[in-house]
Amino acid sequence: PALAPIAPPAAASFPPDLVATGETLAGAGNCINCHTAPGGTPNAGGKVIHTRVGRFYSPNLTPDPETGIGAWSEAAFTRALREGVSRDGHHLFPVFPYTHYTQLTDVDIKALYAYFMTRPAVTATNRANTILFPLDIRPLQAVWKTLFFKPGPYRPDPGRDAQWNRGAYLAEAVAACADCH
Repeated sequence: PALAPIAPPAAASFPPDLVATGETLAGAGNCINCHTAPGGTPNAGGKVIHTRVGRFYSPNLTPDPETGIGAWSEAAFTRALREGVSRDGHHLFPVFPYTHYTQLTDVDIKALYAYFMTRPAVTATNRANTILFPLDIRPLQAVWKTLFFKPGPYRPDPGRDAQWNRGAYLAEAVAACADCH
């Protein structure tokens, strides 16, 4: 179901250290790469991602309440990262790597939310994806998720030390390295 829209929270309502952590995580995850069109405003979306099934256009991640995530509560943001479901209740396509972000800790999701909600709001209309039929039917994503999506937090390897597990968490959950590599 859809989650109710909210009034964008004031940037000053987020602790500076939480925003700084979110900035570090967004940098490690290279969010700006997918959510910025060539020559475009950072995080305002519009970058085309070519796949075998069609073209996907990244959405606006700025806190603009009309075209970005400004009307998204932290719960809606968390649901998108953990479950691949948008604030309005539609399934997200796995070109958005929620299959990796599902592993993020609550603290890191809070930090990312704080960071994005403190960026300058940019009005940038999201472009419609052009995907082959019947793959463009969003409810079919529920079938894909049943077959391929494994939600849940990152599970440290008990046979490895904390430093190795932190690196694995950054590569697998934050940066979603396996999507490109």
